[in-house]
Amino acid sequence: MAQQSVFPEEFGYYFSEGGFERIYRQTVKDFQLQMGLDTFVEAAHAFSQDAGDFKLKHSNQLEPGIKRYQWVDTDENRMITVAYSTDGEIIGIQFDVYEKYTSDREVSINAYRLPFEADWFVLWGGSDRFLNYHYPYAHQRYAYDFIRKSSGSAFDGDEASLEAYYAFGASVLAPRGGEVVKVVNDVVDNPPHTSNMSAPEGNHIIISHGYNEYSLLAHLRQHSITVEQGDTVETGTRIAQCGNSGASDTPHLHFHVMDGADPHTSQSIRIQFTEMREPRQGDTLKGRPGR
Repeated sequence: MAQQSVFPEEFGYYFSEGGFERIYRQTVKDFQLQMGLDTFVEAAHAFSQDAGDFKLKHSNQLEPGIKRYQWVDTDENRMITVAYSTDGEIIGIQFDVYEKYTSDREVSINAYRLPFEADWFVLWGGSDRFLNYHYPYAHQRYAYDFIRKSSGSAFDGDEASLEAYYAFGASVLAPRGGEVVKVVNDVVDNPPHTSNMSAPEGNHIIISHGYNEYSLLAHLRQHSITVEQGDTVETGTRIAQCGNSGASDTPHLHFHVMDGADPHTSQSIRIQFTEMREPRQGDTLKGRPGR
């Protein structure tokens, strides 16, 4: 008899009830080649011990054909991320700690606008590791990565060409008025699907906004920055173009606010936005025109 499917919305029930073999049988071959049945069952049993029931917390679709689901245990100490294909196969399962921090309760004193014009997509962002891969790291915990998409795709044409990406060359705006305290403008943009870890921020701008708050705009296009250290900018001023420099494998804009001018030693601050509630992964946002 053919096995009945574990539908995405039912995953937490079957996992909580110990249906590990049934879940495993629905995973794709690549997953099974990396982890055998016995190993998976042993790991799942150990992870679920005394966890109670797993409840669905978030779900989203970041790319065509794949939808991700986050399940959290009763005490919100553990989480499972599951990726399903449109065909109902389980592409991946990850067990993890569900982290929360006291800094989540605080927001920036200043309010900030979105640092772009037109429509952008939140690739990573939110106060949750599922929504935001930056979240475990204090220096960039509340950072955002934004891309541009059309018909569900980030590019049109040859994905090996930077110019094919909708984000590449798009205007980057000052999220709030302030003084420019650092500019790096000469890092070469990476070809798609490569990265430069020796200069993680790539071309970037750091702006001081008062109240010990600084914004970082990173992975900018080489030689596109139009401001210099010491300049004063107004909210919404066009100051650069989105690029693919630094620790970036496809064009996107990294934005976060921090309590110092050094992005490696400062603490990230949860951002208060002027236009809206706090964006999170999967949102499409409309930026206002710049100046």
